[in-house]
This record gives sequence, C-alpha cells and structure tokens, in this order.
Amino acid sequence: MRLYPKYFLFPLTLLGLLYSPYILPLHVLHLSFHKGCLHEIEMIAQQLNFTVTSLFIPNLAPREFDGISSGNALYNIGHERAQNIWNKHKDYFEQFDAVITSDTAPLARIFLQNNFTKPLLIWVCNRFDYSDQGSLDCDFPDSQYYELLQQATNKNNVYVVPYNAFEVFYAKQKNITFNHETIKPSGFFSAQNDASSIPSCIDRAQTFFIPPYLNDASLNLKQECSNLGINSYTGRYNGPGDLKDFKGIIHIPYAWSNLAFFENMYNELPYFVPSITFMINNFDTGKIWWPNGNYFKNNYHLAEWYNGENSEIITYFDSWNDLKHKIESTDIDALRTKIRQYAKQHRHNTLEKWNNIFNYIISNLK
Repeated sequence: MRLYPKYFLFPLTLLGLLYSPYILPLHVLHLSFHKGCLHEIEMIAQQLNFTVTSLFIPNLAPREFDGISSGNALYNIGHERAQNIWNKHKDYFEQFDAVITSDTAPLARIFLQNNFTKPLLIWVCNRFDYSDQGSLDCDFPDSQYYELLQQATNKNNVYVVPYNAFEVFYAKQKNITFNHETIKPSGFFSAQNDASSIPSCIDRAQTFFIPPYLNDASLNLKQECSNLGINSYTGRYNGPGDLKDFKGIIHIPYAWSNLAFFENMYNELPYFVPSITFMINNFDTGKIWWPNGNYFKNNYHLAEWYNGENSEIITYFDSWNDLKHKIESTDIDALRTKIRQYAKQHRHNTLEKWNNIFNYIISNLK
C-alpha cells in the first residue's frame, strides 16, 4: 500500500468541510457510467479546489466513444475497443493533468494499454473486471486485462482505489492486490431546487420511503408494510434531496455497497434493513438476489449494510413483526442525531483520504 507524504496543501476542518485559500491548477477528466459517481467526484473537487470535467459515457452519441459501438456494449473494454477509443480521443485525453475512472474499472484499460504516463486514478466500484454479459461482443475480461491491472498496482502514476471492502476481497481472488486503501463515497451532494418526484399528498414526516429496487420488489416490501400498518411510499425520486424529509428508509439490500446509502446518511435518514439471519434465509430460499452471491454467506461483513462500523446507525429486523416493533420502539430523533455525528466524521475522513492522494499527485506534477 502506497504511503503518501504529508503536504497539507488542503487544510481540512473537523466539520469535514474545506476552508482553503488555494486554487490549484489541476484539471482532471473523470469517465464513468454512473451519474452518482460523477456527482461525488464533482463535490470532492469543489471541496478540494481543483477542477473536474465529467464524461458520462451513456450520454455520448452512438459510436462516438469507440467509433463503432453504442449502448451497454461499451462496458466491455476488450483490447480492440480500448485501442479504438484511445486512437479517437488521445489528443483530448492528453489535455488533462490527470484522469479518474469510476463505476466500472475496465474504462482504465484505455489508458493502461497505451502507457498513459499522467496520474490515473481507478476508483473500483463494481468489481474490477465487470462485464455486461447481455451485450458481450468481445473477449473480455481477457488475460491481458488482468496482466494490465497487476502491473498497474506497481506503477507510481496509477492509484487503484477500492470503493468498498468487498472489492479488495474479490480482487484478491483474482490475484490482484490494490495499491491504495479503500475510499468510500462521502455522501456529499449539491442542494437542488428541482421539482420533486414525490406526490404532494405524501406526508413525508410520517412516511417511510421504500426504494424501487429489485429485492424490495421481490419481497413485496410495500405490501408487507401495508399489512403491518406502516405508512410507506415507493417510487422514483429526483435526487437525494428529494428524500430528506421522510421519516426513514426501509430497504432490502441488493449490493455490497450503494452510493445512495451515503447520500442518505448525509440526509440523516435512518435505515431499517433485514438482519443478516433474515437476509440469508431469504437468499437461501431464492427470494432475493445478491451479486457474486457465492461469497455472500461467509463474507456478508464486507457489505456496507453489515460491517461493524455502519451497524451503529442501521436498525436491523429479524422478521416482519420485528420490523413493526423496531419502528414503534425506536427514538427516530435520537437516531437522526447519532447519524448526523457519524456522517460528519465519515465526511471528514473521506475528504482527508482524497486530500492525501491529490496532494501527492500535485507534488509530482511540479
């Protein structure tokens, strides 16, 4: 693991906010398939006073990225596709001081395969060798890709940063050891005044929000809450700010980590999720899905929902009746206060980790 010298170009406060007189001449390009990741780095850039240009791959015109393909096929970065993208855009890429890739690490192949010498930060959010099997049109992941990642961890200009503890574990199963400690999302988001997607008739202060995701639907969580007399609403929402006034969130997790968890932590929203016993029972009976599920039962503690740290601010229920009991017996206001303090420290720690990386990048650019 790389150890960084302390330059303290970006003084941080215990509030997790930055007050700095420095405006640094660092312009970063960020490529991602995930809008939440783009917004997260934009907020980090704002706090640390560098500029970032965000490139949301799905928004590109068809065939614009590699000259040939469009849609989900672009998730699969084989040798030829990486070369096509580099040949088409290398002059644009070279205009920036550094590059970040996020959500899916194969985007980094574009740069690794072509010996990019500027700083390259690979934020591994969704398995480092992720591919979209439904649109797989090339040999990927291939042996050369694994070799590139193994070599990358030994390069001074490459920072392979896991997003969650499971990413570290999973990579080690493929003989890849990342060269940087985990950096989770901070949860920062910009306040927006966009129109709400929540119907005006919903009394948010007395209602729990149920995310509209796979496992929530598979267990028919909305109906279960209705049967228990728990006021709930499920549906799409217009950004994290649209949820801040709900009483809390009831959720059946479906991934090792979700950026929304950290955004809602920033909103001081209590989470009620199944205990690990209840989750495993539903998983074993085929009622819910889990990515890389063969690892789940023995490594659930690597999920953000079940690690020792976050368990301090998550309320677990062992059954539907226990959910009703937990909601009725929990002091929501006291829990919000606990979440507020926890989130403040988390944001501070996250900014400090990003701060160290960018200090190091800047010192090497001089």
